[in-house]
Amino acid sequence: MAQQYKAVIADDEAILRAHLQAKLAETWPELNIIAQAANGEEALALSETLQPDVLFLDINMPAKTGLEVAALINQQVTHRPLIVFVTAYDEYAISAFEHQALDYVLKPISNDRLLKTIERIKQRLLQASSQQVQLQQLLASLTPQTANDNLQWIRANKGGSIHMLDINAVDYFIADNKYTEVSSAGEKYLIKTPISELETRLAAEHFWRIHRNCIVRVSQIDKVERDELGHVHVHLKNEPTQLAVSRKYQSLFKQM
Repeated sequence: MAQQYKAVIADDEAILRAHLQAKLAETWPELNIIAQAANGEEALALSETLQPDVLFLDINMPAKTGLEVAALINQQVTHRPLIVFVTAYDEYAISAFEHQALDYVLKPISNDRLLKTIERIKQRLLQASSQQVQLQQLLASLTPQTANDNLQWIRANKGGSIHMLDINAVDYFIADNKYTEVSSAGEKYLIKTPISELETRLAAEHFWRIHRNCIVRVSQIDKVERDELGHVHVHLKNEPTQLAVSRKYQSLFKQM
């Protein structure tokens, strides 16, 4: 059975959205059009919440233009759909490709031209899928896949690139909204794993939870100080960062 991918169509004219959806149903019936957007704000919101594989974008839309939507999507840390611009204007092609568009298609769209775009999309999606499988195989070879094993490596995101971090090179983890920030050698990365789950996968003798939103590598601690208000902070080696220690975890630092 063919892989079914998801797509969102964004165009401020309903008749043109319907026309493109009909064309796609004819030329790529396996593609699932999960939503449509009538302006740039809707397109951005649908991309973030539904995480489509492909986003078909018009250029001139209210609220945000297609180029503005593409620029914001390219800043996202995690999910980035493939972007195909479908527009009546040819003067924006250079800007579109500068925003990492996969293709730029002029209206009205012929089936032959749309088939070429579909082939490009499929090739890129298959390439991304193959890379994901290879990375999963690498992770499987590096880390035993049992629930009780401690983490040895972390797959973290920075600037849209995936980095493999040796757990012994991590200085601390700190919760940051929907993500967890990983600090290693002064560099900051993001992962989706929550602090509570990380705590169960890290060696307790090497990593201490010092706050509901923070875990620190013990060997990275330089000193612990209490300020005049009674707040306790951990000072790290080789960097100015100070991490707060909540009352619940202050017993870790009582004199032994």
